[in-house]
Amino acid sequence: MAHWWNGYPWRVIQPNFREIDTKDFNEEAFLASLKDFSCNAVMLNAAGLIASYPTQLQDHTRSAYLDGFDLKRLVDRCHEQGVKVIARTDFSKIPVSVYERHPDWAYRKPDGEPLIYNGTVQTCLSGGYQGGYMDEILKEMFTAIPFDGIYCNMGTATGVIVDYSMNRHGPCQCEACRSAFKAKYGMDVPVELSRTDKASMVYFRFLQELAGAQKKRITALLREINPELAYCSVDYVRQESNSEFGRELPHWQYQASSNARAIRGMGQEADVADVDFMGFAYRHVAVNPALQELRLWQTLANFGGLDYYVMGRLYDKEDRSANPRVQKVFRYAAEHEDVCYGVRSKADTLLVREAYVIPNGEERGWIRVLTESHILFDETLCGGLAKIDLGKYKTIILPEKPRLAPPALERLMIWVQQGGTLLASGALPQLTCFGVKDGGRRSDQALGAMLRVDGAERPLFMVGKSYWERDYEEGVEKIGNLLMPERFGPPELCYPTEAPTDFPAATRMPCGEGFGVTIPWYPATNYYTDGFDNWLIFLQYVLTRLCPCRPVSEHLHPTVEVTHGRKEDFEVVHFVNGSGHFGNSFFDPALLTDQSITIPWEKGTACCENLDEPGNVRWALENQKLTITIPKLGAHACVVIKEEK
Repeated sequence: MAHWWNGYPWRVIQPNFREIDTKDFNEEAFLASLKDFSCNAVMLNAAGLIASYPTQLQDHTRSAYLDGFDLKRLVDRCHEQGVKVIARTDFSKIPVSVYERHPDWAYRKPDGEPLIYNGTVQTCLSGGYQGGYMDEILKEMFTAIPFDGIYCNMGTATGVIVDYSMNRHGPCQCEACRSAFKAKYGMDVPVELSRTDKASMVYFRFLQELAGAQKKRITALLREINPELAYCSVDYVRQESNSEFGRELPHWQYQASSNARAIRGMGQEADVADVDFMGFAYRHVAVNPALQELRLWQTLANFGGLDYYVMGRLYDKEDRSANPRVQKVFRYAAEHEDVCYGVRSKADTLLVREAYVIPNGEERGWIRVLTESHILFDETLCGGLAKIDLGKYKTIILPEKPRLAPPALERLMIWVQQGGTLLASGALPQLTCFGVKDGGRRSDQALGAMLRVDGAERPLFMVGKSYWERDYEEGVEKIGNLLMPERFGPPELCYPTEAPTDFPAATRMPCGEGFGVTIPWYPATNYYTDGFDNWLIFLQYVLTRLCPCRPVSEHLHPTVEVTHGRKEDFEVVHFVNGSGHFGNSFFDPALLTDQSITIPWEKGTACCENLDEPGNVRWALENQKLTITIPKLGAHACVVIKEEK
């Protein structure tokens, strides 16, 4: 049965109301502002920490600023405008007054004290609030107000609580958590978490079980109340493309693209939120308008749903510098809805990520390399390997993925034996297709070591700090060899004193009809953090020489992102101009000329239309290859390709 959210052309506005924003609320101005953004969905604060409606529940704190504000009427008015309404809730915290009546609902620090922040108390998954009282709130809210769905803020179970001052707090030490963990696993809850500690690894599993049970319970509750309530993380996935003051550099310029790909790669409806503000401490100051426009074009180009997240009321928000840019992209998506939504990617390379949160350095490096090499690719999470169709992919990339579930390992082996090329960098999963005798030993003392690769565009490549020393089976093809670290200086002494080793720069092992390829070091991480093209050139060598990856262009500017998809009787190519990213800042992109790609086109004729600027496109069809050229590329171009009738 299809639900309203299946294939919905998401254009969401998220005005995150402060509690004072319902005071002197101008309903007409707010509804008019939604029209200005061409949105078809809005998220409104509703319940949890503060109730934005006249709740009758004793432990659900009603806002003190509801005079004249009617949430139900506002939802009804939005529906009259054809706008779906998602209830924003936050069950991660309760007011101190509620905590004092129910101290067992709170998260506990190692010293047994609750975590209190600005008069709010962190709750616990095992406690009676998230374990049951939130259900009563949901029943009351959805009975009283005809919402179309729900989003639960701070609902991810990671094991680490991060407060709004960016202080990190470890596993909950409340009695309920400690008792349940001890009873099930015979261990004490760890005070700090580590990826190498057994108790920590078991605790991660425990936490996921708690979160899974809650998700299952809430899903059943919502289905009982109304089967047409969309539940975030079950029926759709919302991910933020955001900034944070003081966050470790470099900025992640492909954040929105990667978010859209990863959600879509899990078979979910993608709601990719462009966060307007600079960070927790600066929620009222907008980031560069050019960056916000780039994020939105990236989302559309990767076939995701638009979302704009702002603080306060749209109509009187003080810093509205990004509004014209956001309205432009939202309006574009509304006008070209048939082209911007429901498109399926034609990529034949798949990158596997660990989680929806911002990708780690190795994953980001690969995303940069694939994007800037113009190799079309999709993304999925580790859990997606056991359920998505792998048959469309020729290459699958595993950046630092030593731990994969048995069903995923089994599917990958079958896929390789049937002709796929599996490429892994860094630590490896236990798969025989790589021809590795054991996991090997990672040395973090490789600074100064180089790799020599004969036949590559450059002969020498920098290793960085880490390299995996491994023994390989017979039949493994070794590419290049490791040169031991040289003395750094004085300059007169910078020459090798040891013979080259037998350790490779990369390997390839035949397996059935396919191959297993390994890179026993971290060139992608190096490229992400330091950016030298030395690593980019090496990875392009691996992708095009050892794997069946083929760029759609060798002449396109590296900062232009290209995607290619298909829908029914037409195909779509997006060009996103990222040349405005310079150093740590984002500006309007430079105008680029004669940007070309070449894609397969098996039909006898072709006709191309540039939706952004009609007439600003050239094309040529020869030997079932279609070359598309954008004479003048600004921020974005979308080309629709059809067979000429």
